[in-house]
Amino acid sequence: MYSKIVTIIASIIGLFVFVSLYLVLPIPRGNKVDSDYYTYYKNIRGIYYISVEHSLELINHGSWGYLKDVDESSFTVLDDQWAKDATHVWFGDKLIENVDAKTFHINASGVAVDKDNVYIRDYSGSGSYSSYISPSHSGIDVETAEYFVHRLGSRQDEWMRDKDYVYHYDKRTDVDRNSFRIIGENWFIDKNYVYLTVYNNKTQAWDLCRIDSLQHPIEPGYCYFRNGRNVIYGDSVIVRDLDIRRFEEIGVGKYLVNDMLFLNGEPFLKDSLDVKNATFYFYGRIATDKHHVFFDRKQLDDINAATFRQISDEVFEDRNYLYTIKENSWEEEYPFDKKKERVIKCFDKCCLSVG
Repeated sequence: MYSKIVTIIASIIGLFVFVSLYLVLPIPRGNKVDSDYYTYYKNIRGIYYISVEHSLELINHGSWGYLKDVDESSFTVLDDQWAKDATHVWFGDKLIENVDAKTFHINASGVAVDKDNVYIRDYSGSGSYSSYISPSHSGIDVETAEYFVHRLGSRQDEWMRDKDYVYHYDKRTDVDRNSFRIIGENWFIDKNYVYLTVYNNKTQAWDLCRIDSLQHPIEPGYCYFRNGRNVIYGDSVIVRDLDIRRFEEIGVGKYLVNDMLFLNGEPFLKDSLDVKNATFYFYGRIATDKHHVFFDRKQLDDINAATFRQISDEVFEDRNYLYTIKENSWEEEYPFDKKKERVIKCFDKCCLSVG
């Protein structure tokens, strides 16, 4: 009897969840218009666009909406975000006006074009992601327009080029079109210069800034860039005309350049640490030489630097103590839980733990 009651209650709860998800919540249900794309579906009400692959994901994020005035007989999905019929073009579920639907297509590079225009995301000068689409105002050549910048495996729609120029947020740049490319995650070069995109607080837009004349060899890092005999941090050259033998990231914002240590582009522990012979631990936050142990800028005077060493990922020791990295060490001025080290003394066949 009890098991039947439990089964009935479970069934009622399951039915309630089903009704909530599929009747109360506005989650669409339908069949794919094109099996190659997960974004456009058709049901008894019409054709709709959904930005997520599984409709239940709409509970947490994403959007969807029905397309208006669709001629279903000529409706075609062009890619995951674009569709058209004989007289209309949609980006997602938004109708794009004044487009020549007959010639509109997505070219081999993924650029949306018709016979007269290249269509781009309109960032409205803010440099932020937008789903609004408009014709380019920079005269991008329709026949040769292409996306060409990929960062971390993702296409960067703010960059485009044609047969003559490179464009950034629909602004024609003066870079060398044929040699301009991304290097690393954030740096750009052409045959003449090193560039970086820098946020302009005044205009609230990203500007492409020319930082330095290109030298060789080059080595991009995070925030830092080796450019021949120079080192760049952000939009500034912080080291010039140096025979660079060592260029190494040792922590967040922290780099070694030969025997110099930099943090966020500024000399760090310049007169305190023997950088040439220093050892770094814990994402570069712990620095040691024969006489000092530092945690960030703080010298840890209670540690015997001469005997300090790492014995596992988060455990260290000196001649007297064991030091274990605290769980919340990122917020602490002193990073360790400190414990007196146990000393093992053996007498004939008997060993005792002391301390």
